[in-house]
Amino acid sequence: MRLLLPRADGELADGLRAAGAEVVAVPVQRRRQVGPVELPDRAGWVAFTSPVAVETWQDLGLALPVGARVAAVGGATAAAAVRAGMTPDLVPEGESSARALAAAFPAGEGLVLLPGSALSSPVLAEGLRAKGYAVLQVATYTMEPVDALPGPVVADWREGHFDVVVVTAGSVARAVDQVLGWREGVAVVAFGPPSAAELAAMGVEVAAVAATQDAEGLVHAIASLGKGQS
Repeated sequence: MRLLLPRADGELADGLRAAGAEVVAVPVQRRRQVGPVELPDRAGWVAFTSPVAVETWQDLGLALPVGARVAAVGGATAAAAVRAGMTPDLVPEGESSARALAAAFPAGEGLVLLPGSALSSPVLAEGLRAKGYAVLQVATYTMEPVDALPGPVVADWREGHFDVVVVTAGSVARAVDQVLGWREGVAVVAFGPPSAAELAAMGVEVAAVAATQDAEGLVHAIASLGKGQS
């Protein structure tokens, strides 16, 4: 099976290759930092919703406010936080999504900082406010589609040489739509419910959704797709 993974090569691509897939990993978007970023001196929590949010936090040289604990949306984001020298205090089990992270928070009060993409959905902020917290969303970066993809990748896409395309975020879905378009006969697999929801809103049929946001979750989703086609 030949997969298009529209993001940088790395751990996720390697995990798919280990399961036997041929993976072409190529970013369809680029990160652009925004700023300046101003943070309050104190906060109860800082919640990260993606590894990119953690990496940008580190790139900007930001420090945790006094007394702040760290929440991560899932295992990959928690691992990024550890690499950045932070110790996650809260990581939901199972589904890695804003909704799952909001559900994992205990009812409480105080300020929760949400550093991340300027394109982030309000789901996490709304869920935390419903539990009694004050929430401050802090835009540290935004994602923009690349101008163009390598010629061989575009040619393979147009000629039908991919079986599956994996969409790892709503911004990735929008970037694929802009720089490639969607091709009949290529199964679209969503990394999680938020990606699936964005694809559905765009009118793109989703063939499978990963239950966990890692290579194992994607492998299971793709395997279930194969069974459905047999």
